[in-house]
Formats: sequence, structure tokens, C-alpha cells
Amino acid sequence: MISWLTDSIVSKITLLVMGGTSAVLGLVLAHSYTSSRDIILRESEQNARNLTLSVARRIEQEFRAVSKVPAGMAEYVEAQAPSSTQNLLDLIRALVANNPEVFGAAVAFEPGGWEKDLAAYAPYFYRTAKGIEYVQLATPAYNYFQMDYYHIPKLLGRPLWTNPYFDEGGGNILMVTYSVPLFWPGDKGEHGDFRGIVTADVSLEWLTELVESIKVAQTGYCFIISDTGQFVTYPNGAYIMSESIFSIAEEQKKPRLREIGRSMIRAGSGFEDIGDALTEQEAFLAFARIPSTGWALGAVFPKHELLAEVTSLHHQTVVWAGFSVALLLLVSILVARSVAKPLLRMADAAEKVGRGELDIDLSDIKTTDEVGQLARSLAHMTEGLKQRDFIRDTFGRYVTRDVVSRLLDSTDGLKLGGESREITLMMSDLRGFTALTSHMKPEDIISFLNRYLGKMVEILLDHRGVIDEIIGDGILAFFGAPEPLPDHPARALACALRMQEAMKEINALNEADGLAHLEMGIAIHTGTVVVGNIGSERRSKYGAVGSAVNFTGRMESYSTGGQVLISQATYDHVADIVTVNKAIGIQMKGIPGTVTLYDVKGIGGPYNVYLSQADETSRPLVPPIDVTVWRLVEKTVQGTGVPALITHASQTSVVVNLCEPVEQWEDLRIRLETLGTESIEGELYGKVVSAERHLDSCTAVVRLTSMSPHVHQYLTKPA
Repeated sequence: MISWLTDSIVSKITLLVMGGTSAVLGLVLAHSYTSSRDIILRESEQNARNLTLSVARRIEQEFRAVSKVPAGMAEYVEAQAPSSTQNLLDLIRALVANNPEVFGAAVAFEPGGWEKDLAAYAPYFYRTAKGIEYVQLATPAYNYFQMDYYHIPKLLGRPLWTNPYFDEGGGNILMVTYSVPLFWPGDKGEHGDFRGIVTADVSLEWLTELVESIKVAQTGYCFIISDTGQFVTYPNGAYIMSESIFSIAEEQKKPRLREIGRSMIRAGSGFEDIGDALTEQEAFLAFARIPSTGWALGAVFPKHELLAEVTSLHHQTVVWAGFSVALLLLVSILVARSVAKPLLRMADAAEKVGRGELDIDLSDIKTTDEVGQLARSLAHMTEGLKQRDFIRDTFGRYVTRDVVSRLLDSTDGLKLGGESREITLMMSDLRGFTALTSHMKPEDIISFLNRYLGKMVEILLDHRGVIDEIIGDGILAFFGAPEPLPDHPARALACALRMQEAMKEINALNEADGLAHLEMGIAIHTGTVVVGNIGSERRSKYGAVGSAVNFTGRMESYSTGGQVLISQATYDHVADIVTVNKAIGIQMKGIPGTVTLYDVKGIGGPYNVYLSQADETSRPLVPPIDVTVWRLVEKTVQGTGVPALITHASQTSVVVNLCEPVEQWEDLRIRLETLGTESIEGELYGKVVSAERHLDSCTAVVRLTSMSPHVHQYLTKPA
């Protein structure tokens, strides 16, 4: 071996080249690392300074924006003086509502500053989880005259930012306040006597979230200290308001930290090597002043992260240098590459699968060895994952997790082609909702729909129903597919009855929110349909198609509020356990003969669900209520209203005398002109369940489906 190393020219050249190359590479790497480190440090310092200055300016802009709010309010009050107490309250509420960065605002007056007889008056509006709320600060337990935000600007006669404090009895949070003095008008445009203070509060929680949103390297962070060194924001929440940078320096015996705190307060900006003064690892600190408050923003940059790029580059360079030397073993690398290339392709494909990208192509790996077998297994696995994802995407939002799991575990569960199957369909709709919401605020509509649909979907999934469509306030669902359910007619009926009972809870919440009382009609029909995947490869759903779906929709149009109608086909399945109020004969367009529907009261057996029966006792109204009546066609108000009288009323229906005839099953909108002895605006929506024509008038019994809260209270009160 020694002889080969000394006698072979190949070995000598190899040793000379490898030795010389290794020495040169070593010197180049050392110089490259030190030079790159110095460059990175200079660039990092400049970037850190720029970051802190940018964030400080951003926070300064926020504080200036906040400071303009009470300043503008003070100018307005001094110049125009609110016309009334309510006007003043409205101004303060609007100030908070229109400025999301403001947590709360107040106008606090000197004795007699608002009304001569008032020793103190300080209305305060602030944000809560429920919205903007009001509190009067002028109470025996809260002496705002002694608060810093009041007496300091009063003494100085100019606006200022307070130090952070906990406002107990006011906003009850950690906050800072910008206070602007308010003066009586003086002579020649000058300020007169001191009148009070206008304040705008900024939540420290909001400020902390703003500061924490600033990304500093990987594990670095930003914080703010006051002009006395007190922590205003800090990742360790225990430091806020209770510690200062100087107390931490004293406690941890780090005089360097004390010097850093002084620099932050005194200097406009800077960049310091703080060692481990604030963290357990070596770090740099960049800081900048926030002029409005005199506070300082600090950004801590761990050293190893600032130097991560140069370290990584150095490591990469070393690796590449070693790789260059290893190129001498070219044959080994070429052999390894013939195996590594397809493995890298599969690794890339595996990463895509990990990210959820299942469209991979490994067809170019055609070898028959273990590598080729692995490629084919990976492709087969992704096809299986595609099918499982399809099941989850198609059913995950419309059926329970248990059903999805059973479909995935079943061999037949993945075969989702169309098939004919007998199922039970359910269609529900809110009566009068479309017309009623034309006058509602968009946020009220969404709030109600989310509340209503959230409850209905929960009940449907509890009964293992599949939601086919949700269109506005209407729901189409079915039972018995894709999972076979032998009791699907009874299960659908029990589900519908529970949905009707749930409307009590929804209407109670609506009444508390000042929303209308609404009722829902439900129709259930059992029939054979085609169920399967409907749509395209990019967007599809599992749904039902067939005449039974259309028939269910027609049935639903005849249901009144609070009613569950079932077809003859469904009734035949549940006749031995269902309780009905009555059978109804209906003439449907396009269907010959009379269609029999059943108004269901409840279902027994293992379900045992019964509807609560409202008081149907009709009481005469003396005097009758003057109303105006419109017809509704396809949920839209048609024509002009006609005058009418409500002569009798119960909790669920009214008797209306009209000068024009109406037909059974027509939908009506009724606007009240008088309610009892007082003039009042209110609306009712309902369906005509019976109509009797007279010589020059018509008497109609209208089943109510929706009404204003105060009208509902009037009709449901004891006779």
C-alpha cells in the first residue's frame, strides 16, 4: 500500500491535488466566513435599526391618530356645545364606534361644567365583547377628579398621554389615556376657564397584540418601556405594569441592563450588543423612541439567528468543498446517482402528498427492481387517498363523522355512482322570511340565519340526515342514503318534530334581540329517487334527483308555520306510531285528483316526540284592529294593499275581514294600523287556511307564521 502511494504517479497527483485543494479551500473558507460575518452584522444592524424605526413610526401614527380623536371632540364641544345630554352621549358613542383603535372615550366635566347643578358629570363609552357599553364615572366610588388623566392636564393646561394604569371602575382593563383639556369660551378667541377633560383610551392588550405581530427573526421579540423604564408591553405578561427594565437589572444583578435602559430612554435610537442581559442567549438590541408618549420600542435579535445566513452559507460552502473533493470518486457518484434520482422523485412526490397535493406522476420510473416497485406502491397509495378525500369532501359538511367513517371503512362506501333508492325527503322553509328581511339590516339577517341554520343542521346530523341544499332559509335534506336506514321515514319525522320544537328556543333568542317571531313549515315525503354524485370533477355534491324531490317542494308550499306535513307514502310507513291532527285534501297543480297530506302532532315508539300545542282559542277583538293586507306571490309582495279588519285572534291565527276575496293557501302580509287603542306599526305574515266569501266581503282565517316581537306579545297574552 505504501509502495503504491509513493511509486504511483496517479497517487502522487491525487495527493498533491487533494492536499493543495484542501489547503486553499480551508483558507478561502476561513476568509469567506469572517468577511461574510462582518458584512451580515453591518447589514443586520442597519435592518434592525430600520425595523425598530419603522415600527416606532407605525405606533406613533396610531397614537397620533388616537390623539386627534379627543382633540377634535374638544374643539367641537368648545365651538358648538352639544344641544342636549343625549346629543353629547351620541357624540361620544360615535367617537368610539368610528375609531377601532380607541378602546373607550369620556368627557369629564368640572363641577357645573355641564349643568350648573351637577357637581360631577363624566359619561364614558367603552368596548366590550357585547359591543359598546356606557358607564357614568361620576360615582362616589370613582373620583375622576383625582385621576392622573384628569388633574395633570388640568394643572398643565395642555394635552398629554398618561402612564399605563388599571382603570378600576371605568374600563376595568390596563390602558393608557390621551387627555385633552376642555375650556369655556374666552374673549377674543382665547381659552376661558377650565371646563373639563376629553379622553381617548388605548387598551394595552391592543397595543401588546400590535407589538407581538411584529416578526423579529425567528424567536426575537419587541417590547415597549415607558419614559420611567416600566414595561408597557413584554412577551412575559407578568412584567407589564409590575416591573421596569431597572428593577429587572437590579434583581438579576445585571448593571449592563441598567445602562441599556438609560440609553433607550435618553437616545433617539440605537443598536447595542446586550449579551444575555434580557434573554438566556446572546442577543442584540435595536431601539427607537416613540415621540408622542416618550416611550421606547426595543427589538431583541438573537445573535445566532442574525448570523444564521452566514453560518448556513459557511456550512454549505464546506459541504460543497467536500463534495468537490469527493468528485474524484466519480464512478461511485454516478452509480449512486442512478439510484438516487428516482428516490428523489419519490421524495418530492411524498412531500406533495404530505401537503395534500395528490396529483403526482411517477410513470417515468419504469424499472422492475425495488425502486420501481416502491414508485408503483406510492402511486397506488395516492389513488386510494384521492378516493378517501373525495368521500370526506363530499360528505364531511353534510353528514356526521360517524357516517363518513363508516363509508371510508366500507368496501362499497367508495363506490358512489348514481343509484335508485327509496329515501325520505324533508324540505323546510321559514314563513314570511324573505319579505320580512327586505327591511332588516344585513348583519341582523346573517345573525338570525346563522342561529337558525346552526340549530337545524345540528338536529339533522343528530338524526343521521344528509343535507342536500341550503338556500337562504330553506333546507332540503334526505334520510336513507348513502347509508341505508331501515327506519328512514320515522327518523325523518322525528327529526322534523324536534326542529319545530327548537324554533321556541330560536324565537326566544330573537325576541331578546328585538328580532321578529318566525315560524317554519316542514314537508316530508317518501319516494324513489336517483342518488349520487352531481356536478363536475372540480365541484360536485352528493344529492338526490327525481319527481319525489319536486313533490316534496310542492307539499312544503302548503305547510303553515309550526306545521309538519307528511305524504300518504310516508304515513303508510309510520301509521302505527304517528299521531295526526287531521288529514288535508289539496289540489296540486299538475297532479290529478286530490292529494292527501297529514298534519302531524307527534310520533311515538322509540322516538316519542310530540309538538307542544299552542292555545287555539280565538278571542274577539273590541274594537277590531285596522290593518292593510298584501298578497305574497313566490315570497314577493304583489299589488297594492287593501284595507281590512282583524276581528278575532288567537296565539296562532287571526280572523280577517277583507273587501276583496282571497283564496285558500294564499300567503299574506298584514300591516297593523292600530293595536288596541293605540296607533302602532307592526307586521304579520301568514297563510290563508280557510276563506268564506260574502256578498261584498270575505272572511279569512289566517295561520300566522311571522310577526313583530311586540305584536307577538300582544297576541299571546292571556285573554
